[in-house]
Amino acid sequence: MDMLSIDEVNVESFQIKAAAEGERLNLRLSGTGDMVAVAHLKRCLEQARASLKSRIFTQLLVDIRALYLLNSSCIKTMVHFIYLNLEEGPGVPIEFVVDEKVTWQPRALAALKRLAPKHVTITSKAG
Repeated sequence: MDMLSIDEVNVESFQIKAAAEGERLNLRLSGTGDMVAVAHLKRCLEQARASLKSRIFTQLLVDIRALYLLNSSCIKTMVHFIYLNLEEGPGVPIEFVVDEKVTWQPRALAALKRLAPKHVTITSKAG
């Protein structure tokens, strides 16, 4: 575990890297978000939630531009994370960064924005 108290994930074809940028926690996901990734994503988001609850960070940025696949189980894990973020209040802003050239990314995350429109944003940038 690093100083952020978030384990870096580097398994098979899935990686998560965490970094602090002021009061914002940045998570960069890359590779393939398939069944192998689900448990790792869940653990990382639980650790991120603990950091957000302790008020170490007041914002979360999740960059998925280097992600080639995000299956429904990974999306469900993110839905649960967002639900807990709101339920445990007051809810920190979460920004998802997607690659504007990878059309499935904003479509896959649209449900997350609908779940929490005041807290979730989706930003398109070139990968």
